[in-house]
Amino acid sequence: MFDFLQLSPWGIIFALVAGYLIGSTPSGVILARLFGGPDPRSVGSTHTGATNVFRNVHPAAGVLTGIFDFAKGVLAVWLVQHLFPSPWVVPLTGTAAVAGHCWPVFLNFRGGMGVATAAGLALWQFPLVLPIFAVAYLVVNFFMKHQARTMMLIAAFLPLMLLPFRPAPPKMALAVGFAIVLVIRWASDFHRIYD
Repeated sequence: MFDFLQLSPWGIIFALVAGYLIGSTPSGVILARLFGGPDPRSVGSTHTGATNVFRNVHPAAGVLTGIFDFAKGVLAVWLVQHLFPSPWVVPLTGTAAVAGHCWPVFLNFRGGMGVATAAGLALWQFPLVLPIFAVAYLVVNFFMKHQARTMMLIAAFLPLMLLPFRPAPPKMALAVGFAIVLVIRWASDFHRIYD
């Protein structure tokens, strides 16, 4: 049944669980505590990502949070691929890692927005799409003037941005996974009024 993935059912479960748990690592909360700052879930946007930590805890803590969040999805995929060398590990583990960052089990499912973790994986798997994504975000946000709605729209079109590069099916699956997770996550800020 799972032959087309070149993975056993146990391999699929391991990829999803490992990706989710590594993605759930609460970088922002850990660094906020190390810097003696407030819990990012209690200040600003209440998200645990780099932007909120930078603004409301400490700039250095925010930068380090961004680095760790950027790297943890890549680390998750790299580790699982060494155990289960299938190209389908990439979309399974990568999407699970982004979901873990957004809804971490260690923080009662209150995490970040998934962008840094997704960007780290995207830079590794389809780097040429990142500039297109960034320009599209800037243009759309200029007109919409709402970060969450812009991100939802651009994320939804991420798989289409990848099409001209004729990606392998696992990479397209990763883009679709990103799109689904980011649209759902940013929907929580759909009515947010930004400062």
